[in-house]
Amino acid sequence: MNLVHPYNLALLVICPILILLVIKRKARLHKRYNEYAEPQLQSFYYRSSSPFWIGFRLVLTVLALALIMISLVRPQWDFEQREVQSSGMDIVFAIDVSKSMDATDIMPSRLLRAILQISGFVQQLKTDRVGIIAFAGVATLECPLTDDYEAIKIVLSSLNSNTSDRPGTDIGAALELAEKAFNAASKANSLVLISDGEDLEGTAIQQAKRLKDKGIRIHCMGVGSPEGVIITNPDTGQEVVSKLDEKTLQQIAGRTDGEYYRVTPGGDEIQLILKRIYETEEYRLRNKRLSLQKEQYYLFALLAIVLLLIEPLISPLKRKTGTGKTMRHDEA
Repeated sequence: MNLVHPYNLALLVICPILILLVIKRKARLHKRYNEYAEPQLQSFYYRSSSPFWIGFRLVLTVLALALIMISLVRPQWDFEQREVQSSGMDIVFAIDVSKSMDATDIMPSRLLRAILQISGFVQQLKTDRVGIIAFAGVATLECPLTDDYEAIKIVLSSLNSNTSDRPGTDIGAALELAEKAFNAASKANSLVLISDGEDLEGTAIQQAKRLKDKGIRIHCMGVGSPEGVIITNPDTGQEVVSKLDEKTLQQIAGRTDGEYYRVTPGGDEIQLILKRIYETEEYRLRNKRLSLQKEQYYLFALLAIVLLLIEPLISPLKRKTGTGKTMRHDEA
């Protein structure tokens, strides 16, 4: 069972108080009567009233109130399949996780800066679906398109330069995998490529043209500095200079009418890309089948209504047999 508003259970503390008042009701009535009349007249005044039926009516009222309070908690149990329609865009991030992304010409490192940029992007999304591709010598789909932003954050936190089994940088492989990651029926998708632009395989430009034909727009974010920084190959120990190749990234974005931005410590470029995506892409409606718990609050609400309808139908007078009539007296 799931309770949508469990804090409303605190209202139930009123019920024991009401029950206590019902129990002490008779004593209170006698005390009030004695203030205005002779005690010996009480039996005559209440001769036609039934303490049982009066108390029963009060119990029904308290029980109906308790049921209303339970319905406010919105209890749920059992499951049902429901078709839910939502609107949003599909955005895939392709993140370079090659060894060159460990360079620290932008702090804390190129890769960590890229992850921070994406995390900031995801925090601003509401109904859009996001996918994550990590690539080095090969590309892997780390997270298919989803609107589960917590799962996306977990995937991002697990990325490092050891994520890929093959060294190198093959941007073309990432673009090819991105084509498969999007819904084939959709004609407007956005790919955000974050890399230092060192395409060792040299197939990225050709693959970018293919993605444009598929209706996929590529926005590129360059991480690093054009001056570069010296990095050491962990396998050979050889030192090389790793530079930000802005020209390649600009060509990739230009082939698909996308935008190129260099990542800065301030992170303003992620806002520009988000604005650009929302201006150029169309929101799409999509259906999603979910298994949801059934709302059961109405059962308690209906039962409370039934009790409230029954309560005034119960006479507070004593039940008598025979032909005699019973006169109803007002209670003091």
